[in-house]
This record gives sequence, C-alpha cells and structure tokens, in this order.
Amino acid sequence: MSTPGQSTATGEWSLRSSLVALLVVATLVTFTLIGIAILAYRVPAIMAEDREHMRNEAVGLAHYFEQLIDSLEGRLGTLAALDMSMSPRQIQRFLDSVIAEGGFKAIYVLNPKGHVEYVALPEEAREARANVVGADLSRNPLLASVRTLGRRAWSDRYLSALTGDATIGLAIPFDGYTLLGEVAPGFASEVLQAGTEDLIYPVLVVDRAGEYVVGRNLAESDRLRNWAAELNGVSPGRMGDVRQIRFAGRPYDTGLARSDKLQWTFMVAYPTGMDNPRVRVTIALVLVGFVGSILLALVLAPLWAVRMSAPLQDLIAQTRALTSGTFGGKVSRGRILEFNQLAADMESMATAIRERQGELEKSEERLLQSLQNVQQLNLLLEHRVELRTIDLERANRELSEAMETLKLAQGELVRNETLASLGNLVGGVAHELNTPIGNGVMAVSTMHDQVRTFRREMANGLRRSTLEAFVERVERGSEIAVRNLQRANELITSFKQVAVDQTSAQRRRFKLSEVIDEILMTMQPTLKRTPFRVERQIPDDLVLESYPGPLGQVLTNLLTNALTHGFEGRTYGLIRVSAERHGDDQIILRVADDGAGIQPDLFPRIFDPFVTSKLGRGGSGLGLHIVWNTVTVVLGGSITVNSTSEQGTEFRIILPLVAPRQPNNG
Repeated sequence: MSTPGQSTATGEWSLRSSLVALLVVATLVTFTLIGIAILAYRVPAIMAEDREHMRNEAVGLAHYFEQLIDSLEGRLGTLAALDMSMSPRQIQRFLDSVIAEGGFKAIYVLNPKGHVEYVALPEEAREARANVVGADLSRNPLLASVRTLGRRAWSDRYLSALTGDATIGLAIPFDGYTLLGEVAPGFASEVLQAGTEDLIYPVLVVDRAGEYVVGRNLAESDRLRNWAAELNGVSPGRMGDVRQIRFAGRPYDTGLARSDKLQWTFMVAYPTGMDNPRVRVTIALVLVGFVGSILLALVLAPLWAVRMSAPLQDLIAQTRALTSGTFGGKVSRGRILEFNQLAADMESMATAIRERQGELEKSEERLLQSLQNVQQLNLLLEHRVELRTIDLERANRELSEAMETLKLAQGELVRNETLASLGNLVGGVAHELNTPIGNGVMAVSTMHDQVRTFRREMANGLRRSTLEAFVERVERGSEIAVRNLQRANELITSFKQVAVDQTSAQRRRFKLSEVIDEILMTMQPTLKRTPFRVERQIPDDLVLESYPGPLGQVLTNLLTNALTHGFEGRTYGLIRVSAERHGDDQIILRVADDGAGIQPDLFPRIFDPFVTSKLGRGGSGLGLHIVWNTVTVVLGGSITVNSTSEQGTEFRIILPLVAPRQPNNG
C-alpha cells in the first residue's frame, strides 16, 4: 500500500500528487500560451511604433534646422538690397547690425574679382577686420558655385579663411558683388541641442558627402566615419525614411530625413531587437508573471489537494471495512457533495442498493439541471457585461469627439484673434504707403508715355525745343517719383523700427550734456527754417553709462513731434529740454513745449502703434511707440506724458545712470 502523496512502484500516482501536477501543468500551459501571444503581438507593435517615432523625430529635426537656416538666409538676404554707392560707413553699419543679431561669425562683401571690400565680425573679433579687408577669396568653392548658378546657395563644410575652423557658408550675388556669410561654429551644435534635449541615443547630422557635421551621444569612431555607404540609395524626401544602421557596432532603427536646402541628412537612432528598452521591459513583465503564477500554483496546489484527498481517504477505509464484512460504520462528511453522497450510499448499501441507485440517478439529474442553470446565468451575466462595455466605449468615443471639437474651436478662436490684430497693423501701413507709391507709379507712367512720344518725334526729325521739353518733363517726373519713393522708404523703415533692435545699440560712458548738444546741432538746419526756439538746461556733471544712440533717437522723435504736431499753424513756439538728478542712481529728462497739446481722444493711446493726428497726411504714427519701446526696453527707464489743450505738452523720462545690459551687447 502506498502512502498518500507518493507514486506507487507500478507508476501509479496518488490523487494528491495528480491534483498538484494537474494544477501546475494547467497553469504552466495557460500562461505560456498567453505570454507567447502577448509577445508575438506586442513586440512587433513596439518596434513599429519606435521606427515611426524615429522617422518623425528625424523629419522634425530637419524641419527645425531648415526654419533656422531660412531665418539666417532671410537676414543675410536683406543686405542684398545694399546700394554700394552709399558711404562706406553706412554700408559697414548695415553689415554690423546683421552680424550683431547672432548666427553668423563673419559676413563678407566681395567685389567682382572676389576680393573682400567689407567685412562684419562679432564685436570681440573686430580688431581683425583690417587683416581681412582686401583678402582674395576668389578660390572659395562656394563663390565659384554661386557665380555659375547665378543665385544664392549654401555650401558643404569648408575651412574658414578667417579662423581656419570648419564652417558652412551662404553666398548671395547682387549687382556684380557677392555677399558671403559664414555660420558661427557652435550654431549647428546649439540647434541640435535645443531640438533633441530629450533624446539619449545617437543623433547625427551629415552633409551631402556623408561627412560628420554635428551629433549627440556618439562614439569617437562614428564622428570620424564616412556615412555615404550607409545612406547609398536612400532618398528620404520630406516624409522621411527608416532603416537599420549600426552605431559603435550595435544595430539601431534609424529615422532619416534630408533637407532640401542644405542636402544634409538627419539621423535619429533607437535600439532595436533585445537592445530596445521597451522590448526588454515587456519580456521581463511576461517572465515575472510566468514565474509568479508557477510559484503561486506550487503553493496553492498542495493545500487544495489535501482538502480534496482527505474525505476520499476516509471513504477508502470504509470500503475496505465493508469488503471485510464490517457494517454499520459511520463515514465522516466533508464539503464535497459527491463524497458526502458516496458516504450516505455506503451506509445504506447493504439494504437498499437498488433504491439508492435510483436516488443517485435523480441526484445526478438535479445536479445537471443546476449546472445548466448556472451556465445560463453565466451567459446572461456575460451578455449584460458586453452591453455595458459597448455603452461605456460609445460614451468614451463621444467624449473624445467632443474634446477634439473643443480643441479645434479653441485653435480657431486664437487664429481669428491673431489675424484681426495683424489686419489692423497691416491696414495702417498699407494706407500710408498707398499715396507715395501711387504718386510714384503715376510719375513713372507719365515718363513712359513721354518716352514713347519722344521716340515717335525722333522718327520724324529731332528739334532742340522738343529735346529740351522732353528733358524737362523727364526731370520733373523723376523728381516726383524719387520724392515719393523716398517717402515710402521712410515709412517702411519706421515700420521696421517698431521692434527696437536691442543688439544694435553701442553701450559706453558719456556726458548727457554733450550727447544732447550733438543732437541739437544735428537738428539745427531743420530748426533754422522755422520760427521756433529750443532751450536746453542740462548740468555738465550728469554722466551715464548707457546707450547714446537709442537715447538720441528718443530725443529726436520727441523734438520732431513737437515741431510737426505741437506747433502746427503757429508762428512762434518754445521747446525746453532739461535734466536733473533723481535720487542716487537715476536722472529725470524733460522735453516740454508750449504748443497746442495732445487731443483728448488720442491721449490714452498716444504710445500705441499708428496713432497719429495726421494719418493719411504724412504721419505714420510710429514715432512715440518707438520712443516708449526704446526707453523701457533698451534704456531700462520709464516715460510719462502730461498735456493741456492749448498750453503745451511735457514728456517726463526717468533713466538709470547705469542702463541694464542688453543681450549680445557688452
């Protein structure tokens, strides 16, 4: 006789061991199938999601680079409108203003022979300007390419003639000259750092020849490597592409995108296969669940087997007693219905075997009916759960659609507000530009008709009187066109000055009285043609460390406003410019006139753009907005105004003795 829980010598298993093995095997097989199904579905999905994410990252990085490159190209392109007949000082000032905005480490103006006529360098390197002017850059490959193409172009990496460092350049031809801008060495690294802050795996940018430009999270061997072979036959286009590339000897799923402007390729990598962190986590979770279920089965199976086998052992003992002729023994009851029924049958088996057999059959029928009822109840419950699940999914879907509609409406409201504001600004500028440009077009059209008439008269014989009349009409028409185009240019320049260029201001230590005297001397020719006077009361001991250029612009605008608006229609007038110390670290600068004052309806909006009493009659309404922006942003001060009708206007400006330092200015 074998003991409970052990297998017999003939290979038979006890009920307890069989129950334990059955529960463990069932758990093992079930969870193995579930785990394989999860991995077979989830791992390819993870890999596909990561590849799509890398492709989007590469496309986004390429787009981000192109936006910043377009910004640099637009800033350098503004210099292509330079009139080379201007004074060298004016040309140099335009070049310095663009270089001060950052992004470029050098800007050259090359004459038709390829020699440097002008050069703009950052403030810390301007002492090298004299060594660069006159240098021969005619052998620069970018210059030769631009002359061949006849249009602007970007270069691959080359060695800068200024520093010998690797750089990239942009060349723009204009009027026989060529603008050549070299991008600062750290520009690409800064752009890559800003665009890939959350990426911890290899990110690489290579030029059209497959040479390294900039990258992150790369081994030194990858920086020295030529990537042309890996990119052979790949044409990502604007939608990007994905392929498997090895970095430091390990395979990565790599998103690829190519810039149409630079012909650079942008690569964003993510580990593939078992190196993928998400794949490893998924496999680890499945293994942990598998091991946990096995351990739980090994703990619970013996306990359950003991409860199942204990009543059966008692029944086996009673059966042996019956075979030996012992009757009337009481069989202990357990919690299992079948075992209890078997015990009752055994107790009455001697006298009512047939009767008990019928009762057992009836009991089995009742048990079957009960099971059928339970199954029906289970089916009904599952149906109700499915209906509730469908209702919940439909409610979630409707809620998601409502949220999307709300987001679209919110975005539309923001765009409408932005377009309305932009329309007001452009409308004011367009209204002001209409008159001078229309007059210029009219003058040019008239000259065009005169030229056609003159050609017809030339065919019939040219007389001196006809020539003189033609020259006089052309000269008069040219003057009208030039005068109106200059007016339009002034309006456009004023409009561009609405955003004060903080980086173009030069900071130095100066006496306030000397700067104001210089400004008044500059305006003296204008003042001589008017009956108005300007008095100044500036102590000689007021010394500021600030930006004299923006301060001069503020004072010039205030004086011009007083002459143009305050004294309109008057034959006399006085403007008083005064200053005094205010506390230990500030001064008060006052500009007051005894003119007509500011109209009450304009006073609350006097510093807003395009607010003027002469809109459409020569006034753009940008002067006081520029004044307010310059005082508050560049000079670090504040400005207020007091005005009384027919008694005059006073502007009160409070400035610090030491102005706050502006970005990119010493």
